Amino acid sequence: MRNWLNTLIILSSFFSFSCFAADAENGKRLYEAGCVRCHNSEIFTRPDRKIKTLEGLKKRVHQCVLMAQLPWFDEEIDDVIEYLNVYFYNFGMK
Repeated sequence: MRNWLNTLIILSSFFSFSCFAADAENGKRLYEAGCVRCHNSEIFTRPDRKIKTLEGLKKRVHQCVLMAQLPWFDEEIDDVIEYLNVYFYNFGMK
């Protein structure tokens, strides 16, 4: 019984992490649909960019979502953060 329970716990942990992992490709689609009207990707590659940390990136994305009144869920915001981090900032793991 105990081995079965341990296996169940391990499997449920695996599936919960994989289901909630941020999706950079979805983040790219969301960015292209909701963000490029205000800025293009050049702001992420300029030498004097203002975002210096992952926390700063998260705050900025949340501010932009509010300002642009985007109807995104938290998971979609995480996807956009993941996209920007993977393709432009490379701050490491969340």
